[in-house]
Amino acid sequence: MSKHMASIEIYGNCVDDFEVSPFESINMLHRRSDLERVSLELSYEERMKLLSYDMKLVKNSERMSKQIGEVYDFALSKEPLSQWWWHLDKVANGKIAFDLSPTFEADLEI
Repeated sequence: MSKHMASIEIYGNCVDDFEVSPFESINMLHRRSDLERVSLELSYEERMKLLSYDMKLVKNSERMSKQIGEVYDFALSKEPLSQWWWHLDKVANGKIAFDLSPTFEADLEI
């Protein structure tokens, strides 16, 4: 398994798991932020897998924002909108727009 794939898989297992506590779902958001910090280290396969899980989280944003909202006030989030997973309430109601596309090192060398 590649360097970050284990963390990506754990994140992926959480994006549609509504049997866990809201606190465990918040841990998923922290894991996603950790993956964002190392995004330039991700292989093509890792980026594609992460993107597929992100799409699944967006699809589940309404339900997940309600679950996490039991213990977390999204309105108080200080995270940038680029970290849309910390703003699932806005994702669910269409209040923010974002681009789900992988970023590659070549994209940064313009």
